[in-house]
Amino acid sequence: MGDSLLRWGLAGTGGIAHQFAGALAGLDGSVIAGVASRNSGASAGLRDLHEVGKSHGSLADLAADPDIDVVYISTPAGLHKEHAIMFLEVGKHVLIEKPFALNHAEALAIVETARRRGLFAMEAMWSRFLPAYVKLRQLVDSGAIGEVRGVEATFGFPMPSEGPGRISRVHDARLGGGSLLELGVYPVQLAHWMLGRVTDVAAISQVNHSGADMDTSALLSFSRGTAMIRSSVTNPLPNEARILGSTGYISLPAPHQCPQEVGLSIYNTHGPGTVEEHLYKTPIARPALRYEILEVDRQLRAGKQESPVMPWQDTLDIMETMDRIRASSALRNTSGTTNGAIER
Repeated sequence: MGDSLLRWGLAGTGGIAHQFAGALAGLDGSVIAGVASRNSGASAGLRDLHEVGKSHGSLADLAADPDIDVVYISTPAGLHKEHAIMFLEVGKHVLIEKPFALNHAEALAIVETARRRGLFAMEAMWSRFLPAYVKLRQLVDSGAIGEVRGVEATFGFPMPSEGPGRISRVHDARLGGGSLLELGVYPVQLAHWMLGRVTDVAAISQVNHSGADMDTSALLSFSRGTAMIRSSVTNPLPNEARILGSTGYISLPAPHQCPQEVGLSIYNTHGPGTVEEHLYKTPIARPALRYEILEVDRQLRAGKQESPVMPWQDTLDIMETMDRIRASSALRNTSGTTNGAIER
């Protein structure tokens, strides 16, 4: 792409789309060229608020716009596969809000389309690009806690069960709702980032009438250790994370998906269980979504199809693990089956 202006399209007009538009507005080299959603009024509202180039009446019209280079997809997870493939097939790069898709099969279909079309695609796992996670990676890679052997992480808080005149998206399995897809993706991705690929899964979930899990706890086994994770949309959880090593541990305070400091605890010989504490300040330059946007910009200008920080294989592994968690907990989808892949 060289030094040309990167022209973004926004597919979806929810709260996260407004945050993304605000982050884009302050960056050089990028412009919001168009927006579309299933609600044309919402598209026009986002356009007027954020000075977007054009408001389209449908996502198909956005896909047909020749003035769009890359599309940020923030529609419900149940529609990610359909929308991502639509944009990829017409030659547009995509940044897809997490969760990337409903299940591994859908995620693989998106990745295979991006690979075949020679286009960039990435899951919008913004945490990995924040200063705290950059510091976390540096500490782990430097051997600051020895060999990583475990991860403990929770993410959960009460979320309303009803929207305007209907069940909320978060509580509707058909739209990709539930605590695991909505919030559990953060602990799962952290466990994968630290420990690699899962070898075994044991899980239990509390499920609502639509088949969406309200609360899920899982024990993930890896060749190098284990991860204990929990997600909930009904209960407040500590929302902290620890990475456990052979010589110490690293702490990410709440909310661990976007902390502004990192704790390092090194075991010493002054007594059983005693540690030497270090604290690293990692302030976030707001708006926080700018970090993942800059990563997309870097990779596109370098002619790459995927990010080395959030590569396709990581996304596929995360989706496969969430499928296995749902299968282990017998989390039912709306058709009543227990195959771990929620259908719509």
